[in-house]
Amino acid sequence: MTDVPATDRATDEPAEPITPVIRVGIGPAGSSGPDVPPSIALPEQSALSACTVATKAQLPAVRTLGAAFLTLHENSRFVALIVDADPGTTGQGVLAPADIGIGDRELAELATACSAEQLCAVLRPRLLERLLADGGPVLFLDPSVHVVGPIVEQVVPALARKPLVLVPRVLRPLSDDGMRPTPEELAAAGVYDSGFVAVAPGAEAFLHAWFDTVRQAPEAAATFLDSAPALVDHEVLRDPGIGLSVWSAGQRQLGKDDGALLLDGRPLRTVHFSGFDPQRPWLLSADVTARPRVLLSEHPLLAELCTSYRNELVRHGLGQDRGEYGFGQLSDGTILPSGLRAEYRRALLTAERAGELPPAPAFGTAQAEFVAWAAEEADNLPGSTRWAQAVWQDDPALRGQFAEPFGADSSSFREWCAGPGVASGRIHLDAVPKRPGNETTLLAQLGVSVLGSGWIADLVAASARASGLPAATEPGYPVVLLCDVEASAPAERYVVAVRTDAGPVGGQADVNEVWVTSETTRVALEQTVTVPVRTISLPVLDRPVREEAARTASRTAHNIGDEVVFTTVVDHAAERVGNALGAVSAFLAAFPDRQDVLLVLAISGSAEHPESAERLRLATATDPRIRLVEDPISLPFLLDAADWALSLHRGGGSDLIAWGLTEAAARGVPVIASGHGAVTELFDRDTAVLVPCHHGGTEPDIEVAAKLLREVADDPEIADRLARTGRWHLLRAYSLPKVADQLKERVEHAYRTWRARRSASRGGNDSDPLGPLHSAKHALLRQPDVDVASRMPMAPALRKGVLRVLNHYDNHLRDVLGTVLDGMERTAGELLRRQDEIREVGGLVELESLRADFERLVDRHSELGDQLVSTDDGVVRVSADLAGQGRRLRELEDALVAEAGKRTKQLDTLADRLDRLTLMLDKTLDRIDALESKVAENLRERDGRLESGLRAADQALHTSDALRRVVVREHERHGGAVEGVSSSLVLCDVGLLRLPSEDALMLPLLSSNGVWEPELSRLIDSLVEPDGIFVDIGAHVGYHTIRVLSLLGASGAVVAVEPSDPVRRLLRHNVGVNLMPQIAERLVVVEGAAWDQAADLLAEPALTGGVAVRPNPGPPVPAAASPAQSQLPAGSTQFAGAPILEPMDSGQPVELGGSVRGVRLDKELESIPSLAGMRLSVVKVDAPGREHRALGGLVRLLRRDRPHVLCAFSPSATADLGDDPLTVLREFRTWGYDLVPVDQQRVLSPEEVLEASSGGSRSSTLWLRPRGKAV
Repeated sequence: MTDVPATDRATDEPAEPITPVIRVGIGPAGSSGPDVPPSIALPEQSALSACTVATKAQLPAVRTLGAAFLTLHENSRFVALIVDADPGTTGQGVLAPADIGIGDRELAELATACSAEQLCAVLRPRLLERLLADGGPVLFLDPSVHVVGPIVEQVVPALARKPLVLVPRVLRPLSDDGMRPTPEELAAAGVYDSGFVAVAPGAEAFLHAWFDTVRQAPEAAATFLDSAPALVDHEVLRDPGIGLSVWSAGQRQLGKDDGALLLDGRPLRTVHFSGFDPQRPWLLSADVTARPRVLLSEHPLLAELCTSYRNELVRHGLGQDRGEYGFGQLSDGTILPSGLRAEYRRALLTAERAGELPPAPAFGTAQAEFVAWAAEEADNLPGSTRWAQAVWQDDPALRGQFAEPFGADSSSFREWCAGPGVASGRIHLDAVPKRPGNETTLLAQLGVSVLGSGWIADLVAASARASGLPAATEPGYPVVLLCDVEASAPAERYVVAVRTDAGPVGGQADVNEVWVTSETTRVALEQTVTVPVRTISLPVLDRPVREEAARTASRTAHNIGDEVVFTTVVDHAAERVGNALGAVSAFLAAFPDRQDVLLVLAISGSAEHPESAERLRLATATDPRIRLVEDPISLPFLLDAADWALSLHRGGGSDLIAWGLTEAAARGVPVIASGHGAVTELFDRDTAVLVPCHHGGTEPDIEVAAKLLREVADDPEIADRLARTGRWHLLRAYSLPKVADQLKERVEHAYRTWRARRSASRGGNDSDPLGPLHSAKHALLRQPDVDVASRMPMAPALRKGVLRVLNHYDNHLRDVLGTVLDGMERTAGELLRRQDEIREVGGLVELESLRADFERLVDRHSELGDQLVSTDDGVVRVSADLAGQGRRLRELEDALVAEAGKRTKQLDTLADRLDRLTLMLDKTLDRIDALESKVAENLRERDGRLESGLRAADQALHTSDALRRVVVREHERHGGAVEGVSSSLVLCDVGLLRLPSEDALMLPLLSSNGVWEPELSRLIDSLVEPDGIFVDIGAHVGYHTIRVLSLLGASGAVVAVEPSDPVRRLLRHNVGVNLMPQIAERLVVVEGAAWDQAADLLAEPALTGGVAVRPNPGPPVPAAASPAQSQLPAGSTQFAGAPILEPMDSGQPVELGGSVRGVRLDKELESIPSLAGMRLSVVKVDAPGREHRALGGLVRLLRRDRPHVLCAFSPSATADLGDDPLTVLREFRTWGYDLVPVDQQRVLSPEEVLEASSGGSRSSTLWLRPRGKAV
């Protein structure tokens, strides 16, 4: 058991009662041991548990928080997670990351990737999730929270209602008055206080998502809670007594009543001292020093709270525990910069998403591997290290001092890293950028170095090797060819950039020449660069001709038959230039219906350019003749399957495409390409099919391309001829020896230029500093000239005699002087050697710096002297200048007078122009007035015509109504009514229909509108098949029956099912009146009601004048019987919920209706000879609540013919019949049908259909659409 002891009070604090020990636990009740006070014993599982996450440096705040919370909440528990806890220091109430399931490796990675605050934020949801698994609600409190009053009464009831409880930082918006904190700072910190979060069972998924999010982006931890309302049910505590902080202190009034602190009249419960610095207790938050909203000097009660909290911190160990963050530095004391943590986090996430091995963390046993990773070169920064880059990026002073730390300032920045950087512990010694000691030694002889990667670099390297010149892939020779924009060359080289487009020569500084692969690119590039631009050719290597076996193997591997195959190479990185969509358009225009052709697109760059890839996929998704092969394993192998290589590229970088086509042509694949740029230089009309461009530009003509595709697809002889001539032409004109000779000439010219420039730059600076000493040493070997002329006749003889006498002494002097000169020579040589060594290792930096400072001081002294000497001259010059100024001033006055005269003339001219403009404006206004008058007159005429048209339309409508009534009366007069059936005649869109006189639904609508269910009618017309059967269940008087019979004519058949005999008679009458006999013969009328079994059914009156059927409940009920008297005996088959009709005469039984024959339609239809061999096309069921019974008798034919079914679906009527509407809908789906409401035209689930029917209270038309059947 580990206790969190309360430390002794500070020596300067007054004596006061001290809580001796704070014991907290997370185990089950009773596990605290006998020495735990009852007030803090472990609670029941349903009690509130509080927790916090902190570092060792925050232990005083943790002890203060735990003591205050447990004092006010006796039956609760308190748990603290110390993220950097030392092994063996945890126990009951104090947890380490391992106690919540964080392994050593995961902790090391998180500690490396996160700062202390970020690591606490990452582990916060993990701790809540762990404690929540023990049961009961959990409250998280930040270590900076000070609990003043009880909070259980507010938190626990809210958690009983919702699984998440949040506290806002402010209850009103912050005013934008320039005071801090500002509204922008509030938005960055988050609306909800992450230091007060309560959770209950049900929030587990939210906590898991919280952990995953902040683990990947710790910088977003502050604002994650703002998204909580969208992720989980929550409740917001708006109690002003909770969460007093620097954010809300300016909005809430702190007062005192009978010794109790109140906040806006509510008891003060928690104060959030986030940002409070005990060393500066006069500030509420050390993060807000300028223009704070709250000054403690103006709020004495708040100042007392700050003082009291500081005293509590001191009492619990502040100032005594000098704990440091355990993951702030390496074991050798080197501090981890925040930029390096962010870089490690990015590398960690990248490796995790790619399934690769992540880099080693900085803590644990793999520290050496982490330092090695941090010492690696940063992305796109040669000569750097990740650690040095992070230190420079984090420090504004370094950024100002070293603007280009890995460029022009690399030497000075490297020295800072090796000196102050390592000494201050900011950078590890092994991560100091290395000196550029691995540069390739320059070989000052004729030769060429080819740098870069890719097939262009390979071809240039092959030409260099074939030229006979010394060639290498390292920059050792004077002439360096850069075939890649990422490649670079050392100093003292003649650099040539090899380009295949006319874009800017970016990323390649100090380029001496640019070599391009076409004249078109040379002309375009010469306008943008200042260095010479020359044209070179690339070799076309002699590839083996494609054989038939290779063609067959490739087609088999790519599942291609005998089709004519056009292959296009697509690079999404150059989407516009490649113009893949143009090739697709030309192919579709050339072959709209032809099935023996294929277009194969070999695609690269889809992952890097998803938008372009998706655009191409959508454009080709509907045509199976267009195949997309993304990232082919072998492009030459794919080209072996092609009959033609197609490229309708645009200008602006087409050289790469043109030379790529030469690879296909060298394999014997004929080429179709846009006729512009490098293509016209490599091919002609005898070696390839060239597509002309619009107006001689670079946009290929798609229509002409489509025509050419049609022509070559039907003529294989053209393909064979162009394949032979194209290959022969390229191998002859661009053979490797021929291109190599051209490259050799270019390299030799570049080498001569380099040598001339190098000789001129040296200019005699290579003189030997020991040369004068060597000359002086050779002077000792000279002999005196005794034969020099003299006035004395005996002088030469005397000289010789003297020399003989002094010869010994002369030799001695020569030996002494020789020895001295030898010593001087050795000393000077040694000094020179040491000087060179010191210069090479950089030891003279300080000496050079001092020398430079001294020279600057001398220069400055000279400048001041020159200024002093020139002062007198300046006075004289100033006097002369003043005289000159007076003269120029008089000249200026004269010029101003002349200019004023010119301006006067200009003003007169301007006035005349203004007069003319005014006149023109008046004329324009007159024309505008005339136009306005004309427009107004036109509008009046239009309104008059519109009003006349409306009157005419209204008159026509009245006339139409009158004619309809005349037609109906005439038909009533001359046409006989149906005998024995009371009916009314209406004129509608299908003709003259007789409906039952008691029809209260259909008769009024047809009389007024003339149409019935127009949307359903149009849908039936679109679905019915000419030779199929239309089944009209509940046909009534035959409205839809007559429509479909008219549509089918003499083909197909219509089956009308109607249980009411009077209505059936009206149906037959309406068919006979409105249709010709040969069409009426296609009608089959089924007498009875469609049902799922053969049975006698009960018929009830319906609103339409017909009948509705239901299962027969039994014998009729006497009318005089009371409800109690008419109760059926137990076991009766009376239908539950059947309606009871009022009797017509007292004492007579109430007849629920006559008996109607229920039939299974599948058997009924199979027994009709005229329908043999025909399939169901459309089935319409107009029997709300009984549609499933009617279709149940047709299910075998439904599964066989899969017709479209349109039924009136009423959940309430279905329920009244005793069936579950949801079960009915699910049964429809088991038959292979999708549920599509006609008014929505989309597939819904059974639950959604019920919800769309307003919970089952509304009837709707349901389309049972056969699943997988085309419409």
